[in-house]
Amino acid sequence: ICKCYSLGDIIITPTEYSKSILESYGLEKPIYALSNGVDGAKFCYTNKRRERFRRKFNIAENEKVVISVGHFIQRKGIIDFIELARSMPEYRFIWFGHTDKKLLPSTIVKAMDNAPQNLSFPGFLEQKELRDAYCGADLFAFMSYEETEGIVILEALACGIPVLVRDIPVYEGWLEDGVNVYMASSQKGFEDKVKGILGNKLKSLKEEQLKLARQRSYSVLGDKLRKIEETMLS
Repeated sequence: ICKCYSLGDIIITPTEYSKSILESYGLEKPIYALSNGVDGAKFCYTNKRRERFRRKFNIAENEKVVISVGHFIQRKGIIDFIELARSMPEYRFIWFGHTDKKLLPSTIVKAMDNAPQNLSFPGFLEQKELRDAYCGADLFAFMSYEETEGIVILEALACGIPVLVRDIPVYEGWLEDGVNVYMASSQKGFEDKVKGILGNKLKSLKEEQLKLARQRSYSVLGDKLRKIEETMLS
């Protein structure tokens, strides 16, 4: 890994967290933290997208839906998501993504095969369909244990859906509990936050999350990337 990184003139990584990890490797090249960003022109809310999603998945207007996105792997928190759905039969849960079951450990396969009836795994969605899902669901729950940033979080934020994530180091400095997202550290914590968000007991964070998405839009990050590249020529 260090050999690969040393081949470039500079290193760009999505967050200060991932930058600190690379710095611990003793790399000699300059390292910059720059978000992967989100295309705000594509990922934004419209009523049409919400209606299309709920019609496709036969979701009643008064039905509350929690979604997540990722591969079927332990690190993404899929088993925790399955148990979250099991503990809340009053809500509908959907996990979007796909991983060949031949590549999965038996624990994951068994958990998915025994998932509760209120949870479904429709598979991989194209970008437009995933955008509809962000607009049509009522909560995006991302229970991952480790990320370098989390592009799906940025996409969800840009679409204005409430976002609930695990409280892990990668989010320090840009995501804040009760400000632009909600966070939890335990299974019980996730249950409480889901109920609070869907029950309208927790305040909406939409204004701040859209603000954050704009700060990490392609247009803003493009200017920052150009400045980084200019350092290579100076």
